[in-house]
Amino acid sequence: MSFRWKLFLSYIALSLLIAGGGFGYVNHLLEQRLVEESRSNLQQQAQLARLLAEQQRALPPQALAHKLGAAIKARVTLIAADGRVVGDSDVRDDQVGSLENHQGRPEVQQALKTGSGWSIRYSDTLRTTMLYVALPLPAGDASVIRLALPLEYFDAAKRALHNLLGGAVTLLLFSSLLLSIFLSRITAKPLREIADAAARIGVGERGVRIAMGKGEEIDYLARVLNEMAARIEEQMHKLTSEQQRLAAILRGMGEGVMVTDTKGNIILVNPAFRKQFGLPGEVEGRPLVEVCRHPDLLQAFEEQRESGDEVSCEITIPITNLVLMAHWVPLTRDSGNRGTVAVFHDISDLKRVETMRRDFVANVSHELRTPVAVIKGYGETLLDGALEESPERSRRFVEIIVSHAERLTNLINDILTLSKLEARDAALTLHPLDLCGTIRKAQMLMEDHARSKGIRIAAECPDGMPKVLADQGQLEQVLLNLLDNAIKYTPDGGDVTVAARLEQERVVVAVSDTGIGIPARDLPRIFERFYRVDEGRSREQGGTGLGLAIVKHIVQLHGGEVQVASEAGKGSTFTVTLPTV
Repeated sequence: MSFRWKLFLSYIALSLLIAGGGFGYVNHLLEQRLVEESRSNLQQQAQLARLLAEQQRALPPQALAHKLGAAIKARVTLIAADGRVVGDSDVRDDQVGSLENHQGRPEVQQALKTGSGWSIRYSDTLRTTMLYVALPLPAGDASVIRLALPLEYFDAAKRALHNLLGGAVTLLLFSSLLLSIFLSRITAKPLREIADAAARIGVGERGVRIAMGKGEEIDYLARVLNEMAARIEEQMHKLTSEQQRLAAILRGMGEGVMVTDTKGNIILVNPAFRKQFGLPGEVEGRPLVEVCRHPDLLQAFEEQRESGDEVSCEITIPITNLVLMAHWVPLTRDSGNRGTVAVFHDISDLKRVETMRRDFVANVSHELRTPVAVIKGYGETLLDGALEESPERSRRFVEIIVSHAERLTNLINDILTLSKLEARDAALTLHPLDLCGTIRKAQMLMEDHARSKGIRIAAECPDGMPKVLADQGQLEQVLLNLLDNAIKYTPDGGDVTVAARLEQERVVVAVSDTGIGIPARDLPRIFERFYRVDEGRSREQGGTGLGLAIVKHIVQLHGGEVQVASEAGKGSTFTVTLPTV
């Protein structure tokens, strides 16, 4: 039931209570007034009857009673001093003697004592309720004259009175009904508006305010709700800001974040987590065991959930070869554990760097071991007397020592160069360069080396070739390293070609040779540090194993690409692509 109907029924009930109570009270007062008026009138008639009785004293009591009753239109009873009825206007003459003694009647006793008496009671003789008024008489056969009037005499007056009161009550109730409807609408409308506003506030609608000026009590309630709405909006704004800040932080984090409840259902994940585990769809609300089936991940989750302590472990994603460091912590509240927060750090690069560091140390140690051992061996031989015994042999030993020392120097220089190139702040002095001029310069510098093996170097650079934005020394280093490799691995009498061309606003430089070529299995690793296709042959040629790695880093620093195409026994082609100015 609505509040309006409750209010309406309350008004109706109150109106009925007031009308009913008022009707009863007024009816009681009017009946009392009617009885009092009737008693007063009957009292006056009794006094008149007493005067008439004194004047007609000579008549017998029964005859006197009939005469007086006919005169005043009321029942007249004459009672002797001992209580006997000696005359009654409503009783036949032969029945007077059989009437009950009236000495104990209250109105008779009161009249004899005080000079006047009255009462209302049921009459056994007439079988109806009567109003009695009694007065004493002077000396004679009768001592008391009593007049009686049946209360049925009042029925018509009472009916008229009731009709009047009933009409008034009906009119009052109808008016109350209309007033109740009006008041319930007036009272319920602002309350309904307040309830509607409270409901809108409850669902998070902003800017909801309740108008004032509807009464002191309603205004107080409206003011309280308006203040509450303002506080809620402020808290909602703070909460929204915090949520947006948290969402931005989670989106911007490189680490994957996952939050689960105590049942293992995922509550929250960030984009990094989706990317790490390859999750394209929605995962919130789904069990972790259904979303991620990585054994290490599930084992760590179960371990943390059972122990309630922080857990750290490494997780490897086989498909992407990602290595993640997972850190699991319990999500606690005042009432206890409420779930788990897991943060996944991608340590794949660290692992690769660590592997590269170990490989680099191993490779450097391996590269240094041979020349150092050779230098040490030949030096010890010279110290043991070879200098005095055979000068020619000693000279050969010294030449070998110098050769390996030079190899060490080249290795150290290449390591330092590669270290500088791999540094984040590697400095390049970029200028618009004439590529054709740089190619011809590199050709000239390598000409003597190629001529010693009977190898021809050809340079092809068309006119009108656009300039490239590059570091002069670094670009020369790229060309010299590629030409040096081509000459080293090309048999005597072979050919090496450096050709430049323009493709889609980028300059392409290709260094081709007719050498031994590179097996297909070695092509993916050809640009790795210290990687050699034929280690024995490379060392014989005096290579450090870092030349192509240096080429790759220099080209990438210039925003270009380097690729290789080769087939064993048919030569190789290294292609460098650089942006134009």
